[in-house]
Amino acid sequence: MAKNKKKSKKQKANYEVGYGKPPKEFRWGKGCKSPNPNGRPKKIRTLKEALQVSFNKEITTKNENGDIKKITCLEALASKTIADAISKDGPTRRLLYRQDLMNLVSKEQELEYSPDQQKIIDVENEYGKLLLQWAETDPDIREKMARIISEALIEMSNENFIKGENNG
Repeated sequence: MAKNKKKSKKQKANYEVGYGKPPKEFRWGKGCKSPNPNGRPKKIRTLKEALQVSFNKEITTKNENGDIKKITCLEALASKTIADAISKDGPTRRLLYRQDLMNLVSKEQELEYSPDQQKIIDVENEYGKLLLQWAETDPDIREKMARIISEALIEMSNENFIKGENNG
C-alpha cells in the first residue's frame, strides 16, 4: 500500500498540463457558477417535438415584391398552403374547409361594429353554421325536412294571403 501512496504523490507532482487537462488554478471549483446554467439541451423524443422545432426555424425567402426577409417555416407553410388553395388545388381547399380554418380571426373581426351591424354578422355566422349542419345531414333526412319546411311556408303564405283579402 505504501508504494501506491508514493506513486499518487509523484503523479500529482508531475501533473502534465495539456488538452483536456487545465492547470489546477483554472479548474472549476466547488460552488463556482456553471458556464452552462441551462445544461445540455433535451433530446427530441417525439415527432411532435421534432415538428415544433422545425416549424420554429427561420428561413429566408423572397416576398411578392422581391424583398428578402426571414420568416418561420410555419409561416412559409401557411402562405404556400393558402396560395395553393387560391390558385387551383382542390385537395388543399378541402383540407382548409374540413379543418374549419376559415373561422380564424381575420382583420375584419378586429373592427368594432355598431349593434345593428353586429346583429347582421351574428345572423350570417348562425346561417353559415346551419348550412354546414344541413350539408352534413343524411340526404334522406334533408329531403324530408325540405318537404316539411316548404309545406309550412306554403301554408303560412296562404294564411297571409287570406288575411290580406279580408283587410283589403
